[in-house]
Amino acid sequence: MTDATTLEERLVIISAYFVPTEQGVKSLTDLADQGIAVEIITNSLESTDAAVVHGAYAPWRETLLRHGVVLYEMRPEQEAGGSEDMRVPGASASALHIKALSFDDQLFVGSFNVDPRSIYWNTEIGVLARSESLMQAFNELLAVGQDPTLSYQVELTPEGELNWHLERDGKMEVLTSEPGNFWRHFNAWLSHTLRLERLL
Repeated sequence: MTDATTLEERLVIISAYFVPTEQGVKSLTDLADQGIAVEIITNSLESTDAAVVHGAYAPWRETLLRHGVVLYEMRPEQEAGGSEDMRVPGASASALHIKALSFDDQLFVGSFNVDPRSIYWNTEIGVLARSESLMQAFNELLAVGQDPTLSYQVELTPEGELNWHLERDGKMEVLTSEPGNFWRHFNAWLSHTLRLERLL
């Protein structure tokens, strides 16, 4: 058994808005360096309803990936598989909304996003539980969230470039530039340039 502050094997984060900050990135990479499996699912630039938030997350991806953290970003075309059964609960065609964390054999579900606003500004609630049936359901949800027809797996090439891996029309594809229109990229860039991270 473990508690939420002492990890032994695996940390999984599902957060609609993921802004880890420098301190959070250090904590996550330290865990990964110790051999803890760290997996994160969040919104992609093109699926989020807050591109400014994505702008505070995106610069940390390379560091996280270099330390072995696994990143998935939900795609906007949630209906891609053509089956309601394959859609991620808590996700619409525009954004992922679920907020959940698993710590080894424990599960935390609530309103808390992994971002400074949830830590410092908002009043958040959640439930921490240890339940085999809930964890099984969470792992089933996680498998759907990692489905390449529904999400991008962000990976780092040996040259240090980011790639977005997905499946479309039954074929695996690799995108070498981040999906999303000009205005989403601009808003994300502006957020990073103005250093809005602590406010998001």
